[in-house]
Amino acid sequence: MKFPTLLLALILPLLTGCANFRRLAADIKLLDEQYRIYGVVENADLLKVPVHAVVIEWDQQSNRVFSGDRIDLPPGGAFAFSVKSPLHQHVLAYADSNRNSRYESGEPLWIHSGKDGQPAAVTFDSSTRRARVQGRLDKATPPQELRDALTTYLGGRTVEESVTHQGVRLSVGEVARLDDPRFASPRGEDALWAPATTAVTTGFGVYFLESYDPARTPVLFVHGAAGSPQDWRQAMEHIDRRRYQPWFAFYPSGARLESSAQALNEGVKLLHERYAFRRLHVVAHSMGGLVSRRFIEKNVLGDGNRYIDTFITFSSPLGGHEAAARGVKRAPSVVPSWRDMETGSDFLDHLFDQRLKGKVNHHLFYSHHAKRSLFLPDENDGSVSVASQLRPEAKADAASVQGYDEGHVSILSGRAPLTRAKEILDAATP
Repeated sequence: MKFPTLLLALILPLLTGCANFRRLAADIKLLDEQYRIYGVVENADLLKVPVHAVVIEWDQQSNRVFSGDRIDLPPGGAFAFSVKSPLHQHVLAYADSNRNSRYESGEPLWIHSGKDGQPAAVTFDSSTRRARVQGRLDKATPPQELRDALTTYLGGRTVEESVTHQGVRLSVGEVARLDDPRFASPRGEDALWAPATTAVTTGFGVYFLESYDPARTPVLFVHGAAGSPQDWRQAMEHIDRRRYQPWFAFYPSGARLESSAQALNEGVKLLHERYAFRRLHVVAHSMGGLVSRRFIEKNVLGDGNRYIDTFITFSSPLGGHEAAARGVKRAPSVVPSWRDMETGSDFLDHLFDQRLKGKVNHHLFYSHHAKRSLFLPDENDGSVSVASQLRPEAKADAASVQGYDEGHVSILSGRAPLTRAKEILDAATP
């Protein structure tokens, strides 16, 4: 995780005009102008053919289409679209049974509809600028007026020539290699400095290293800010693969933490609906610990699920980061997640309003191999202060607290912390 170094550097005037801030400014503008549609095609995986999700800005009164986008669904059937207008946005999906990339009559179809059963525009939440939809492919038929409007809109162009390419690939259970270029270190930095763009170009979600096995317990690894799943390489290599199956999250770490936690929760719930696993362990590093705690609160305390009972955090700044306020105050553009990392932020102030103890065992690992710093207290791990890692509310809600003479990153490969994590997981897994 590199965000503390970046935050500390923000106070240096020579960085105020750097390319990262210019990229961030453009990305924030994109975020501010966007509305986001999240959706799930529930039976997409059952058809064994490509499934495409589509969003169309279709004014039914004038029967005109103003814009459109399409995305090929990954395993799990989840998707997202970014659109500029909240008006007239219609969502549909179809199974490409003959694999010609076009919808043909008779192919399984789903169209988001209103209570009257007729195609309807999605409704956005005014505060979050988001809409959520879900449905199942069946033998629905698109209205003829929509077909006519689309024919006029395309005007002889191919779909690829006319879409906006703002679809987001939300992977829920996709099998991927840890050394996939999508998860390389530069992608982690992209996810911090350009969260909206990275979501479109790279996608995010929960990935598997191999196909699901009901005989083994899943362990979900969550990286920190500017990090990637590759940060967990040694932990995954040493995990007992006969007993556990590693899953890993990849998310735009520059996005607001509440948003990342919500997306992670939705992904895990979809996986549970699909596989009905009895137990899930969550292991998180640095800022990923904050995202994970909030996701677990939503899943266990909010939704009433009981399959998460073990949660391990490595070097998480549970009290925020001392340099975040400087970054928020002085940076020419502010990474959205930094606002949540600022001590006293609304996110941090309410992170421990609810207790996990008694329902989820949180094992808090902190690192204290201090480095001299102008901006951190004397007790630190080179990136985060010990005081933040040992926030009193976190200690009070933890099942165990263990310190290690490791740095902020070296703790992920340290023999002692990995051994202790294994002991905890083994004790929690029948």
